Amino acid sequence: MIILKRLVFTMVIGCFCLSSSGQYEVVSFSMELRDTARGNRRVTFDAWYPVVSQEHQNEEATERNLKFPVICFAHGYQHPGDRYGNLVEILVPAGYIMLSLTTYEGMFPSHTGYAEEIGFLAHAMAGVAHDTLSPLRGMADTIICMMGHSMGGGAVFHAAADNPTIKAVIALAPYNTRPSAIEAAGSVRVPTLIFSGTADCITPPEKNHLPMYERSAAEDKTYISIINGSHCGMGALRKCFTAEKLSGCAGGLGTEEQTAILARYIIPWLDCFLKGKKEQGAVFNQTLASDTAVTWLRSRPLPEPGQPPRPE
Repeated sequence: MIILKRLVFTMVIGCFCLSSSGQYEVVSFSMELRDTARGNRRVTFDAWYPVVSQEHQNEEATERNLKFPVICFAHGYQHPGDRYGNLVEILVPAGYIMLSLTTYEGMFPSHTGYAEEIGFLAHAMAGVAHDTLSPLRGMADTIICMMGHSMGGGAVFHAAADNPTIKAVIALAPYNTRPSAIEAAGSVRVPTLIFSGTADCITPPEKNHLPMYERSAAEDKTYISIINGSHCGMGALRKCFTAEKLSGCAGGLGTEEQTAILARYIIPWLDCFLKGKKEQGAVFNQTLASDTAVTWLRSRPLPEPGQPPRPE
């Protein structure tokens, strides 16, 4: 059973605009859920959702009332969930709801508990989308992608394993959690996109990211290695970059440069698999083939217009 708490909504009054390049502006709020199956555990998260921007106010009502796919996001170790504004700027103006966990931010997180947390959040969305107390009522779709960074990237493989609620997985420099996220990837069959960085010494790719890709059971899986990409460039926390230096990592890309690379791929990939836009699959394929900032592996190209439907 899921309990939605009335008193925990903290709504931003008006629209908090993070980007003028997309069709939508961004509104944010905080929410608390209670998971009665785990001792009435408090599950808190920040949410960002799209609203029609001023310049698109005259569009047809049917366009303004679309349901938006949901991204359930799991933060990295010691990297608070509200320090991924760079990802919010990519996702929400493009028509996605982003929910970012703010639990397990302390020194000694449980990897098993964290995987349960992100799994609970995804499962709870069906209720949140229909609850009269929820700001997301009527706009949140049941199409859900799990996305995570570092520890959160490993956790989403556990949460998505054999999980029919999940339609896609995106992992940013995922860490091989305990129990093993590499082993869990063998039970993840939904489309999967993994980002790595050649300058990442926090979660070395050959011991973390690449084995997850290789073990993944997904028929559609892509591994993108950002040349000189850093572990902390996936988010926007200054302390993370300081920790990288103290760990002896070679200087890699900063948040702004790395986010620009992420943006080239995340939205076309999501649009293709979550919104069924095959033309975006073609954009993704063409960008990947010509991009000198990355190297990559993949099981097969993304679907493109004119191709026969793939078997379910």
